Amino acid sequence: MPMLTDVVTAQMVSGVLNEIVGLLPVMIPAAISYIALRKGLGFVFSTLKKA
Repeated sequence: MPMLTDVVTAQMVSGVLNEIVGLLPVMIPAAISYIALRKGLGFVFSTLKKA
């Protein structure tokens, strides 16, 4: 059985890291929007329950 270091090359790791860095500009705003939407809905629902 080959070892993991024999199979995985520096070029493969570089490609994975490039993809992750490329996705960050999309994922960070999406995560922030999701959290804000949850907080906003929670606030609206709690306000409606009190009314």
